Amino acid sequence: MLAFIDVSGDPFSLPQNSPWIATHTLCIKKRSIYDITATMHRLKRDLLDNEYLEIKSTDLVNKSTLNHPELAKARYLQSVVDLCLNHCDCRHASVVFKNSGKNRKSGNGHLPKHYVDSLWRVEAIARDWGVKDVLVIIDNNTRKTDKNLAFSFNNYIYRSNGGDLLANILPVPLFADSETTTGLQLADIAAGIMRNYYSRIGQTIDEHDDDYYFYQKVKGYYEIIKARSIDRRVASFPVTGIFCPPNIYIV
Repeated sequence: MLAFIDVSGDPFSLPQNSPWIATHTLCIKKRSIYDITATMHRLKRDLLDNEYLEIKSTDLVNKSTLNHPELAKARYLQSVVDLCLNHCDCRHASVVFKNSGKNRKSGNGHLPKHYVDSLWRVEAIARDWGVKDVLVIIDNNTRKTDKNLAFSFNNYIYRSNGGDLLANILPVPLFADSETTTGLQLADIAAGIMRNYYSRIGQTIDEHDDDYYFYQKVKGYYEIIKARSIDRRVASFPVTGIFCPPNIYIV
């Protein structure tokens, strides 16, 4: 099994610049990696006329795209959700939280909490599927950032009280370029859907408002992703597939 992790939003930015953060994990069984990758290439070729195009969630999950279902980008997103994100060999997990404005980057071997919580969800999916030797693949950043994250990843697996329970995760995270990694592109799209869905919860949206049709589409995509998530225990700890903490969340 491969677990692709992507973060939508910046937890270290000001809340007004990035009010909601979604750390999304897409787990795919090894046997279906080729099929899903081939499907993505075909959809890009047939609908966007460029099978090598990297298209980000910000280009797809927005009102200008979803309010116009006749557009190629809108048809592409619908097909990606139906054929890839809803694939029978895919499972989703998401950690979605409000930006507290109190998050600080750390280079002291501390694995940020949204990654810790994501790894527990990867472990839950691995146990549910009976899979061992899970490879975690993270969207790359700068060399220094990736290096610090790799060290803190291994420190958590080997040196923490909780990390020793994540027995199915290989302690060798890979940092890949989303431009050439289909799984990361899919995780990015799913993360964008989750962030947009949660950022509008509690808002009253009139059916004549521009946001109404957009939110209905996002909500429909959210329901598909949620249906492909699982809730189960890891040891004695309950783990929910879609996790939105009710209180202040400090990474």
